Amino acid sequence: MEESFTTDDFLGGKIKLRQPVDGYRATSDAVLLAATAFPKKKQKVLDVGTGTGAVGLCLLARCPDITVTGIDIQSAMADLAIANINLNGLSDKMTVATADIRKKRIDGIDAGSFDWVITNPPFILEDQVSPDPVRDVAHRESDCSLAEWIAGCLRYVNARGYFAMIHRADRLPEILSLLYGRLGEIRIIPIWTKEGEPAKRIIVIGRKGVRSPAILTTGLALMHSDGQRTDRAEAIMRHGAGLLF
Repeated sequence: MEESFTTDDFLGGKIKLRQPVDGYRATSDAVLLAATAFPKKKQKVLDVGTGTGAVGLCLLARCPDITVTGIDIQSAMADLAIANINLNGLSDKMTVATADIRKKRIDGIDAGSFDWVITNPPFILEDQVSPDPVRDVAHRESDCSLAEWIAGCLRYVNARGYFAMIHRADRLPEILSLLYGRLGEIRIIPIWTKEGEPAKRIIVIGRKGVRSPAILTTGLALMHSDGQRTDRAEAIMRHGAGLLF
């Protein structure tokens, strides 16, 4: 049976994504991650585990004078990301390759050559399996551990470049231990679904070649306690604003 797709608006229609109905679909995590990166004009960004291309495309909507390279271990996802790049007319700004971040060498991608490396890695534990094989690989932390994923990402950050990752809040201690001694100027951004609730997501940003102390930021609440979206979240999710601390 042929797979069904929808075409969905992101950032209030600035970006359109073709996504499978029953497979892997980009979420607000992609938009939030894109909002925390602030590459300068002509800088290069690597999007690791690009999926549908959502993170890179949302970043280009705010920072059009950069170039983005996406990689994904699944050729089906890489092909879908390329289709979405073409759908948005951004083939001159973003390219995608099928590649495994654990490999020490990736054809056409040089180590230490990116100003920003951004990633939304698989985060579902091994025993939580999705019946959809593409979605399962995209979401489940299986034969690639978080340590391997982070080490692979950091390999491609240049000497003064930045690394940014969104993940589950309960993995923060492990993430910080993996970044210790490798990055400085670390910023921790808690993401609350609703005000007054525990954070379910965190974004961690760090920089190579500096030793500035870590900062726990005030974070972002997506909704008020009554379920209405906060003004700051609305600016990010609908209008493509950045999330700067």
